[in-house]
Amino acid sequence: MTRFICIIICALFVSFNASAQKPKKSKKQVPVQKEIPKRYELRSGELLLFSEMDGMRTKITVAFDNHGAREVTESVGYRMVEQDLNLKVHSKSIVMNGVLTTLDLQDRTGTKLSLGQYADAGGINFATISDSMKKEIGLVKTNATDTVLGYACDIWTITHPTIPFSGTYSVWGNLVMRSETMTNGVKMRTYAVKIEANKPLDESMLIIPEDIVFKKPGE
Repeated sequence: MTRFICIIICALFVSFNASAQKPKKSKKQVPVQKEIPKRYELRSGELLLFSEMDGMRTKITVAFDNHGAREVTESVGYRMVEQDLNLKVHSKSIVMNGVLTTLDLQDRTGTKLSLGQYADAGGINFATISDSMKKEIGLVKTNATDTVLGYACDIWTITHPTIPFSGTYSVWGNLVMRSETMTNGVKMRTYAVKIEANKPLDESMLIIPEDIVFKKPGE
């Protein structure tokens, strides 16, 4: 996920000395300060979701702190075959210090990328997406609302103008609490089943297994 950075430039002017015989003091400037926008309204928390698509059921855990500056998303997917659940995917992404680390815990491989290479590591950032990007991907905030786990959500819709992708998102505090999307005729439904607001981030979730082999993106 580029994390958009707001740059605030402040100038400090020195007043003129009352005596005309003293030279005018030069103008001074305060060093440029950078502020990273908050991704989530909650300072910290943990969200448990399930996603269902084409016979695949995926358990998704999203945990974060510092309003999303550090974030871990772990996905465990199963192919639903009658009453049996066969493990198919197990992945984790870690956002920390401006770096996105993705881990395939099945293949024991991983990649590392600067977040500057992406609009947003976690998907659509509804809080910071520009009007021009909304138009480019066909994203619209509607006047409708939804309630998920007792939280009042805004409803966004997307109809991409050039690729077969559309959907709706129920968003609270920039967290996607429920979504239904259609990609090339394949429907995916994702819904939150539990949220723990202000839960501290479990530091063990940030640990990268020693046997992970890192590859270059695209390999």
